Amino acid sequence: TATFTVKLSSQPGANVTVGVSSSDTGEGTVSPSSLTFTSSNYNVNQTVTVTGEDDNVADGNQIYSIVLAEASSSDSDFNGFNPADVTVSNTDDETAGITVSSISGSTTESGGTATFTVKLNSQPSANVTIGVSSSDTGEGTVSPSSLTFTSANWNANQTVTVTGVGDIVADGNQIYSIVLAEASSSDSDYSGLNPNDVSVTNTDMTLTAVTIVLYETTTPTRDSNNNIVYSENNSASYSDSDLQADGVRIGYRMELTDNGTDYYAETFFDAWDGITLSSLLFPTVSNANVIQDNVTNMSVDSNYPTVTNTSSTTGRIEIWPWNYGAAAQNNIGGDNSKYDFDDTHTGSSSYGSMQVHNLSATQTVMAWNRHGDLDPDVGLGNNPATGSNEHPDWTFSSDSSLGTSNWKFQVLFRYYY
Repeated sequence: TATFTVKLSSQPGANVTVGVSSSDTGEGTVSPSSLTFTSSNYNVNQTVTVTGEDDNVADGNQIYSIVLAEASSSDSDFNGFNPADVTVSNTDDETAGITVSSISGSTTESGGTATFTVKLNSQPSANVTIGVSSSDTGEGTVSPSSLTFTSANWNANQTVTVTGVGDIVADGNQIYSIVLAEASSSDSDYSGLNPNDVSVTNTDMTLTAVTIVLYETTTPTRDSNNNIVYSENNSASYSDSDLQADGVRIGYRMELTDNGTDYYAETFFDAWDGITLSSLLFPTVSNANVIQDNVTNMSVDSNYPTVTNTSSTTGRIEIWPWNYGAAAQNNIGGDNSKYDFDDTHTGSSSYGSMQVHNLSATQTVMAWNRHGDLDPDVGLGNNPATGSNEHPDWTFSSDSSLGTSNWKFQVLFRYYY
């Protein structure tokens, strides 16, 4: 409140009444609404009290007037006399701003949710819209995608729900942000105002991995009918849709004993679109299976000294039943004069290739070639041979092969629950 006083400068011959009002009752009200002076109290100050009004709008300090009306009296000296109005400033107590609450908790990879709220600090003169998004939709998604505040709902909390997203990676708890965009509004106090983003933790969910041996052979040479001899074939227990489910990984594993030491190499990578059980059969001339492509997110695990282990890399698969040449054809860095990770199959005859490469390291991980020969090409890592047998993928390298003692080759698939 604020006050001022009014009195007459001389004794009136009759009562004098002065009306009192506010020029803007949205900014301030006045009491009393009139003042009456008599011949006995004319020189006594009468107090006018002005009370500020809160309008919820961040409109700055506002100037208005307390209007003192013309005096009304039967004393002709005072009747019609118009005292000066009083100027008042109503100090604004609103500031444009956006209040964002803390997050209610963490999200989880099992789809657990967390919430927070948003509201404005003052009434806007036009709608205010704030975009809402996730900095990492692989960890969490958000709803709704925008919030709109009006002059009617500006101070009501609007709830944002964050839902955790699962993955098959044991990556620990992951921190990401819910991004609140700059406000969009024709109210200049709110336009461009950028609220604080909200930090969220997505709690990691430990998944159980199940690894299935689809196909296995322990016979590195084709039989008399030019077919691969299977020691295990469990494909009848599964379907193509099992392989095509989210998160499935495909693997190859080769084991052997060389000079009394047991070695292995195992890779797993993301299943490709449209994968089928039949496409993973060991390649023969009769089934004509060919896999010649890059694979993603390939892990390599081996105890062989020259194999580079990694949790994730780009892999290259070269599987077919036929003869092949060294000519590179895919512009992925292959050598036209060497048998490596980018060769060209002929589509005829029956030499056979079963190779997995670490493309990023330009390294053979495992190779089993020359399937029809009693002395096939078998190796882990790049072939170290020199001279005429200097082919990284062990083609034509049976003399330097690691041999077939305790040899085993498996086709695997892995799913998570």
